[in-house]
Amino acid sequence: MGEKQMEESIDTWVMAGTEQMSRTKIMQSSANNIPANIGRYFKLKGPNYLIPTACAAGNYAIGYGFDFIKRSDLDYALVGGADAFSRLAFTGFQRVHAMASEKCKPFDKNRKGMLVGAGAAILFIESLDSALQRKATIYAEVPGYGISCDAYHMTASKVEGIEKAMDKAIKYSRVQKEEVDYINAHGTGTQGNDKTECAAIKRVFKERYKSIPVSSIKSMLGHPMGAASAIEALTCCLTVKENIIPPTINFETPDPECDIDCVPNKAKVKKVNIALNNGFAFGGNNSCLVIKKFQD
Repeated sequence: MGEKQMEESIDTWVMAGTEQMSRTKIMQSSANNIPANIGRYFKLKGPNYLIPTACAAGNYAIGYGFDFIKRSDLDYALVGGADAFSRLAFTGFQRVHAMASEKCKPFDKNRKGMLVGAGAAILFIESLDSALQRKATIYAEVPGYGISCDAYHMTASKVEGIEKAMDKAIKYSRVQKEEVDYINAHGTGTQGNDKTECAAIKRVFKERYKSIPVSSIKSMLGHPMGAASAIEALTCCLTVKENIIPPTINFETPDPECDIDCVPNKAKVKKVNIALNNGFAFGGNNSCLVIKKFQD
């Protein structure tokens, strides 16, 4: 709802001037209407937040819900992200030359950029006691997460900021780097982002980096902005449950600066106990969520 009202307001601004813009429509474009309406519709009580960290928002939301549950402030929470296709986003990324003309090719030497997508993913997270009591199907565990905000650049990522988020996630979750079986990359398909993310992975995992599958589902779904890391967190849950690693499609030419195992073009069947979900956003809002196989 919000983006539609915002785009209509901008159309009015361009065609008729600011005096003709509707105050009501501007008020309706407030992004926090989304979780507020969800809470109202389902009659949910308790904390209700929208965390505006763009492409990393899903990870931030899951981490925030995790904190509430770990402190015993909540038994369960609905967390995730949603974003609709927007002319504003499409035009904006086109203007900064971050869009591919045909297809998204993460980690490929000849990658030309991202493609704007849309979507949503909502996860139900709860304490283990709550899940066991109601005999729920448990897809995965969240042992921890890591975030950093390096404020390095409005659009460019910084190796040290990404490295810090990944290191914090691993340390907080009390897992060993040798235990990480899969990384769901932020992997936008832009020259700078993919190069920087690969450099950070190399710094975190040292000589082991080539043996860890690292794939980008944005090659298949496009970049759904605020929904991205939530959809990718859901992907990680299914990966550790089913032991199937999704591929990076459209991969043709290896890039020496991105010499990771990007799971090119075909899914890989492999036991995955620990997965990392990377999500990086404008302004240096970096996040890394750890997803662990549930051992019943």
